[in-house]
Amino acid sequence: MKRTFLVLALLAGVFARTATAQEILVGADFKMYFDNKEFGSNTFAVPGLDIQSGTDFAARLMPRIGIRWEEKNTLFFGADMLQNFGEQNSSFVSEIKPVIYYQFQTQYVRAAAGIFTRDLMHDEDYSTAFFTEAHRFTHDRMNGVLAQYNGRRGSYVEFVCDWEGMYSTVSREKFRILLAGRHYLNTFYYGFNYSMFHFAGKKDLNPDYPVGEGPEENVVDLQLLNPCVGVKFNAFFDFDIKLGALITAQRDRSYGHRWETPCMGEFAFRMSRWGLTLDERLYVGDNLHPFFYGHTLDDGTSIAYGRELYPGESFFRTDEGVYSRTSLSYRRSFFSDTLTVGAEFVAHHDGTALGTQQLLTVGVKLLKPVYNSKNHKK
Repeated sequence: MKRTFLVLALLAGVFARTATAQEILVGADFKMYFDNKEFGSNTFAVPGLDIQSGTDFAARLMPRIGIRWEEKNTLFFGADMLQNFGEQNSSFVSEIKPVIYYQFQTQYVRAAAGIFTRDLMHDEDYSTAFFTEAHRFTHDRMNGVLAQYNGRRGSYVEFVCDWEGMYSTVSREKFRILLAGRHYLNTFYYGFNYSMFHFAGKKDLNPDYPVGEGPEENVVDLQLLNPCVGVKFNAFFDFDIKLGALITAQRDRSYGHRWETPCMGEFAFRMSRWGLTLDERLYVGDNLHPFFYGHTLDDGTSIAYGRELYPGESFFRTDEGVYSRTSLSYRRSFFSDTLTVGAEFVAHHDGTALGTQQLLTVGVKLLKPVYNSKNHKK
């Protein structure tokens, strides 16, 4: 860890002495995440593939240094340190991974390339059909590029490419393309979220299979589109009412070339005031995870995709045709938005049983200029 900070400091020193360097930024992001899931009575739970019940309790610290020049360009260097509470396998922290990216930003345009954090996205507009809250916390770093246009009244459009896995003996080759947008017309709005996931092969060293023909050398294509229309207004409470659809197109190329197209309708109702929010989301339709269990080959070999293919909420796998997600949450920011506290209770019903979830988060974001070449006395 000392070597990591030494490298960051040296890089900052080098850039500070160049002609184009104008500012040095120093900061850190911190987040504590508690997520208690009690899902054991629901029929979707599959031991070994999905978490029936359990608690995620962890903290993340991300110190970083930025070098900004000509006001629009910033190069960030950082380290993402994650500690799972109670873990005994590590003498220091559970994981340490790099955060290295270039960012271009103007009043309306933002672009990033490298390993950047997902808070640069409009992540809050992606349904839990795309990503669970736990996945957003554990998969906090995006590897690739982001392009974003932010207009007036909150309207925006964005593109993200996230390279999630390299073809090897320990990982499938996989990448995800994300598109999203919102356009606001006074109280009315419309928009969409889209994910194209390329879930490709994993190198197999089993000598019984020729190179490139192992059981996990297959490719799965998964597309998910969530168009929506809605209205936001204030009548003592702030209301947000939305209608949408979850439309998928899925194909396992090696085990059937036919496209599966399960879909769901979406109704969302939200009312909030004083930091308290009541949020009801009702989904009606098909099982959105038809390939979750994978395949069993003729020789008895089992290929299970599980959550690696479907990082969205498990309740979208219901065969009962209905899923209801009801939550009561509290979220407030303090000290000029540097500290954020959130708590949420969620009740999930998938047509078979009731599952509950309790979440608690504490987040800190600090970033401050410590050097400016225009004001520095030589």
